[in-house]
Amino acid sequence: MPCLRIITALLVLACCLVCLIKCTDRYPAGDQRGPYYAGSASCMQCHKDMADHYAHTGHFNTSSTVTGEKFKPFITALNGTVQFPNGQWVQMEQTGEKIAQAYYRNGILADRQSMDIAFGSGEKAWTFGYWKDGQLYQLPLTYLTGIKGWTNSPGFPADHPGYTRLIVGRCMECHSSYAAVEKNLEQGLRYTEKIEARSIIYGIDCERCHGPAAQHVAFHKDNPGVKTAEFMPAIRSLSRQRQLDLCATCHSGDPVNLRSIFAFVPGDTLSNYYMYYPGAAAKPDAHGMQLQSLMQSRCFLQSNLTCTSCHDVHQKENNIQAVFVQRCMSCHLKSGHAVTMRAANNYCVNCHMPLEASKSLDFNNSAAHHDIPYRLRTHRIAIYPASEATP
Repeated sequence: MPCLRIITALLVLACCLVCLIKCTDRYPAGDQRGPYYAGSASCMQCHKDMADHYAHTGHFNTSSTVTGEKFKPFITALNGTVQFPNGQWVQMEQTGEKIAQAYYRNGILADRQSMDIAFGSGEKAWTFGYWKDGQLYQLPLTYLTGIKGWTNSPGFPADHPGYTRLIVGRCMECHSSYAAVEKNLEQGLRYTEKIEARSIIYGIDCERCHGPAAQHVAFHKDNPGVKTAEFMPAIRSLSRQRQLDLCATCHSGDPVNLRSIFAFVPGDTLSNYYMYYPGAAAKPDAHGMQLQSLMQSRCFLQSNLTCTSCHDVHQKENNIQAVFVQRCMSCHLKSGHAVTMRAANNYCVNCHMPLEASKSLDFNNSAAHHDIPYRLRTHRIAIYPASEATP
């Protein structure tokens, strides 16, 4: 009998240890991605100035919770209402501490859901999601900066507000640094997935681009006199293609996922994660396919140009004319045309990277607004007809 009790106790202990290991492996202390990650707060100990600047960039703010001072004054001041056909509309309402998008049909409240998550930095747009029964859904209204107002969310039905579009893990892969996704195969071979809310690391943080930093942080804490970065790859030391692959995880369209891009670290090969449809790069869309557009440019084909040749990702630049003209001139100082245009205070990209309407995002719905193009700057650097230039 004593032996049986000991064996039973050991089995119970083993089960507890397995559960504990699974839990700590899934949600380790410090960072949800696992013990090799240090968390962005650790980066600020040595890189505070850079982190402070980066905190204002579109990458860092590409997703966030809708709380506090960031959204409430902005949203409530707009008094936004979008009309749909047949006496339907959606309006902003404050409900306690939350801001909601409320759907009315002939003056009667038909649905109301709180704005829990914002996607986008607000430079071009914000769209929103809400949690219901553990699932994340997109809300019917999107704020479009180009019109300084609200419109029907892209691709939503034109005849009524939509509240049933699921936001899936693929969305989080380019709008967050991490999100655990529970995937299930249900009856009828219907494949479903559920994002685990508490696992989300909002925005694109330092380690999403630079890779896991726990070993790097531990080493430099123990060796403060060492100024050369250890256990952290320098992005510019990577080959040109590997640098491009890093940016292309989120700036090369919507390919077929072979593996979760959350596992990608600097130096990885993108083709191990993505497979592109045949012909996908022939006419790249201005939204999301910046790399394919860039690769069609003479500037790219005749140089070693990479994304960071033109973009300082640690700074909020937002098309600051002087900054980008200077970067163009760094390669075109011998061009009489470039020198003349610069002297006349012309903006190179208005002619050579004009704004194009996205073919993948459609804001042409609802009774309130029609034919609203989502205009983004093409990354195919070229000579365009005068009619296509954007002032």
